[in-house]
Amino acid sequence: MSRQVPFTVGAFGMLTWDQLIDTGAYPIEGTYHIVRSITEQSGGTTGNTSTALARLGVEVSLAARVGDDPTGRHLIDELAAEGCNIENVLIRTGEPTDRGVILVSGDQENRDRTILWVQGARLKHGDQLPVEPFFAKDLVLVDLDDARLHLLLLDLPMHVSPRTRIFGTMTFLAELKPFQALELALRHDYLAGHVRELMHATEQETIQGAIARFQQEMVLSQVRFAAFTDGANGCIMVTRDEAIDIPAFEVDVVDPTGAGDAFAAGMAWGILNRFDLEQVGRFANAMGALATRQHGARAALPSLTDVEAFLQTARIRESDEIRAASSD
Repeated sequence: MSRQVPFTVGAFGMLTWDQLIDTGAYPIEGTYHIVRSITEQSGGTTGNTSTALARLGVEVSLAARVGDDPTGRHLIDELAAEGCNIENVLIRTGEPTDRGVILVSGDQENRDRTILWVQGARLKHGDQLPVEPFFAKDLVLVDLDDARLHLLLLDLPMHVSPRTRIFGTMTFLAELKPFQALELALRHDYLAGHVRELMHATEQETIQGAIARFQQEMVLSQVRFAAFTDGANGCIMVTRDEAIDIPAFEVDVVDPTGAGDAFAAGMAWGILNRFDLEQVGRFANAMGALATRQHGARAALPSLTDVEAFLQTARIRESDEIRAASSD
C-alpha cells in the first residue's frame, strides 16, 4: 500500500550557480589545454539534494540565501519549478550569489571533478531561521559551512523538539580541524559523507581504521547509522556494531558532479521509508549513479520510477578493493 501523504523534509543549506568545464585530461600546470565543453547550471549541495528529493515526491522546504543578482533569482525560480517551498530562500542585499567553477576530468572509467568555490551569499550565524516549522518535518537536513550555525541547529532539538530527526552531511565538516569535524558529525541522528571526509575527521590513514574509530565514538553519540561513499567502489553503511559494504552499480559516467548530493537524497529517502541498511545503501547508490549520466548536478536526477526501474536491471560494478568488514 502506497503512502497517501508525502514525506516532508526541511533543509538548511546552500545554493550555488555552477560553471562546469569538461577538460578531458586534467590540465598540466604551465600549459594550455583545449576545453571539451562548458555548461552552466543551478547547483549547491543543499539545492541539489532538495531537488533530488522533490523528484522522488518529497515535500521539501528550504532555508538558504542567494545574492542580489539575476543568478540568485534564477536559482529561486528553478527550485520553485521543481516543487520546493522557497519561502525561506531569501536574497541577501549587497552580496553576490555563491558560485562554483568545476573542472570535470578523467577518462570514462575514472571521471572526477575539482571544485573552485567563489563564496557568496549563504546562511550565517545570526540569520533568522524557520526553526519551529522545519523541526516539525519528517526529517531535517543540515548542510552548512558556518560551524557555529551548524552546531546551534544540532543542539536545538533537545530543547525545543526532541522528536526531530537531524540528517547531516560531512561536505563542509572537512574544512574544520579533525576533532571539531568529528564532534559535529557525532551530533546528527544520521550522517552521509565521503570516506576521505571520514578519514580526515578520525585522523586515520585507512578506510578500515577510520570506520573502526568512528564506531568507537558512535557508542556514546546519537548517530543511529551513517553512510560513507567511495565513488565507483560504492558505499559503506556503518552502525555501532557493523560496517556493510554496498557495491556500486555500472553506469556510463559523464560527470560525477552532484553524485554525492543525489546519494544523500537517496539515503534520506531510505530513512523516511524505514528501509533496512542494505536497502538504504542500494537506493542511495542508485541515486548517485543515475545522477552522473549528464553534465551538472541536476540534469540527470531521476524520478522514483526511474530509480525503481534501474534497480530491477542494474549490474553491480566489479571492484577489487576491500574496504570494510563487519565489526563484532
